[in-house]
This record gives sequence, structure tokens and C-alpha cells, in this order.
Amino acid sequence: MESSFVIKEQGLFSEQQKSEISQHLDLKNNFKLGLGFDNYGNLWSSYYIGIDWIKENESYIAVEPKIENLDYVKMFVHCLNHPEISKFIKEIYHIDFQKAQIETQNANWDLTPFLVVHFLSLVETITKQGLKSNYIVREENLSSKIKGKILFSQQLKKNIVSKREDRIYCRFQEYSIDCLENRLLKKALLFVQRYTTKHLDKEKYKLLFQKQNRLLSAFENISENISYSETKRIKINALYKEYVEAIDLAKQILRRFGYSYMNTHNTEEKKLPPFWIDMSKLFELYVYSLLKDAYGSKIIYQLSEDGKRQTRGNYGDIDFMKLDEKILIDTKYKEIYTQDGKYDIDNIRQLSGYARDWGVLKKLDITSDNEVIDCIFIYPDKTANDNLKNRDLKETSIIQFTKFYKCGIKLPSK
Repeated sequence: MESSFVIKEQGLFSEQQKSEISQHLDLKNNFKLGLGFDNYGNLWSSYYIGIDWIKENESYIAVEPKIENLDYVKMFVHCLNHPEISKFIKEIYHIDFQKAQIETQNANWDLTPFLVVHFLSLVETITKQGLKSNYIVREENLSSKIKGKILFSQQLKKNIVSKREDRIYCRFQEYSIDCLENRLLKKALLFVQRYTTKHLDKEKYKLLFQKQNRLLSAFENISENISYSETKRIKINALYKEYVEAIDLAKQILRRFGYSYMNTHNTEEKKLPPFWIDMSKLFELYVYSLLKDAYGSKIIYQLSEDGKRQTRGNYGDIDFMKLDEKILIDTKYKEIYTQDGKYDIDNIRQLSGYARDWGVLKKLDITSDNEVIDCIFIYPDKTANDNLKNRDLKETSIIQFTKFYKCGIKLPSK
């Protein structure tokens, strides 16, 4: 068993741990779950959770969520309820299948659902656009016609010996949706179906199961027969962006289960590839989904679906704008805001800068320099409501500053 260093998000390593980790890693030039030093030389974990090697096959580090029993998979699933948000999902996590797997005693890591949910979202986009076709090679004993190339050895065995003079055995190309790309997606969908049926609560993830069933029906006329060697031959034109991502994820899913349906029945993920999840980014997108639930098109996110910056002023990018009330909203994945009268002065300064940026003000149709804008922090709070519908975002004032407010949101738990 490999030795391990286990710590929570935003946790402080002991001097001994720092010394042992630093022996094997140049942390200033090596991203390992966002570990970093403060101005005093202390080593801290960041907002990333996951596991990674410190020294391959000898020691690893595991960073666990700071919020107990946090169901980050449900947060992930909720983000995918909005197509405009699903475009940013790939920024949330990374899995390194090229490195050796890590044997961990933590049975609470839910890694496979990330692959599954992201994959279903991409395939849904593909089916809405229409399944692509490609040339496939077929062999068939045709009736009284030649198509493509005659396979003389098969013609001899199947027709000449049995005196079937009306038949010709041929190999030919056919333009069809039953191509290798779609077969791979179909096979991965079937792996996903077996996994979700075994491991996910049907009521809790009802929308996911409905989506999964819809997608399988769209692949009804696609075969699942594809060999491992054939999966390696698939090459997708970069213009098919969703296909490129979906094919990559399909391969990862099959690799995750060792290309065996039996492995989808495993209840614990004790061996995992190195991976990370950016919890700060996940929280930001989760809040985005809740704001969209509550306010729809009145909410503007910092990036559009095609990557254009929508909230950038002269100073930087703010997370959200609420156009009808001319409000600036920033997400902060920090516990400090759960405490009465507490705040992070750097956050205040940053949001104050945005609120005085003429580039931002113009986007809100503000032309007077006498108007003070409402600024709101949204943060995780286990005592708050779990949605933003029918709530006043300015429910709690940060009393030390004018027009500054905070709004807590309860995150889903297991």
C-alpha cells in the first residue's frame, strides 16, 4: 500500500508533511491539486479536491471536501439542466488516465458520475444536431449484383461450392450512421446504463435517467459492436466539437470499466486514476444554475456560450450581473461569510472596483457617477435555503459597507 497525505480543502500542512512533499515535488512549477505556499512559507491546499501522486507508486496526496457529506455530483448534475452552462463543465475537473491508478482507502470519491453526466450532456447535444454519418466497410453476400470488390475466397466457400450462382460475395463501402464513431457512443451509453442502474438512486436522479433513456432510443439503429482496436482508429474532424469531446469521454468510460460490463457492478472505487475537481469553479457554475432557475435571462454570466466576455469592464470580469435591478454578484466559496460581521477585505475591494468601473457601469446603462450599485456575495451556508427562487438576494447586509450584501446557499448533501 502506498503512503498517503490526506488533508481537507484549504488545509494547512504540518512542517513535517511540507518537508516530505517538497522532497519529491517542485511545487512552484508543478500543479498538484493547487497546493501552494503563503507569504510565510506555509504549505496549504487550495479549492481543489482529488488525488495525485507525489512520487508515483510510492506516495500520494488526497484533498477532501471541506464541507462534510457534500454531494458535489448532484451540484454537477444540476448545472447540466441548463445547456448554456454545460459548455463550461469540462473546466471543472480533470482525470489523468495516462498515470498509474492510486489505491485509496477513501470509498467516498464519486469520480465515475462526473464522466457519466458530462458524457450524457455531450451526447444529448449531438443527437439534437443529428448523428453524423461516415463510410463503413461491409461484407455481404449480394443477390445478382456486384458492389465494391468481390471477395473470391468467400465467393468460393459460400457460393461456388454450394452452386449458388445468383450470389456474389462482396466487400464495399456504405455511407451510414452505423459508423464506428456512433457505435463507440452507443457502447459507452450501454456501459453508462448499467452503471447508473446499479449505483444511482432513480428518484434522486430522475432527470438523468430520463435523459439516458431518450439518448439510447436515438441510437436504436446503431450497433454496439466495436472492438478495442477499432476504437483506436477513430479520428474525428475538429469541426465536430461535441463529437471530439464525446468520443474522448466514451473511451475514458470504457477504460474506467476495463471494457467489461461486469466491472460496472463494483460498488467501491478503491483504485482511481489521478484527478482533480475545482470546487470553487463548480460552486460558481452551480450558483449560475440556481440564478438561471430563479431569474432566467435577467442574469448575465461572465462568459457567453461561445466564450465572449460579457461582464468585462476596464478592470476585470465579474461573475454575474442582474440587469433589471443593476446588481453585481460574485460567488465566494468561503466559510468566512457564514460568520456575523465577518468578511474578506480583498473581496470587498475587488467588488468595489467593479462597481466603479465605467466599462461595467455602461453595461448596466448607468451614466451617472452619483449612483452606488448594489454588490452581493453568494456563499455556501448549510443553514440557508437550497435555492434562490422567491428570495431577496439582499437579505443580509454587510453592515461595515454601504450597498454590500451577502446571500447564503445550502449545498446538496449525500
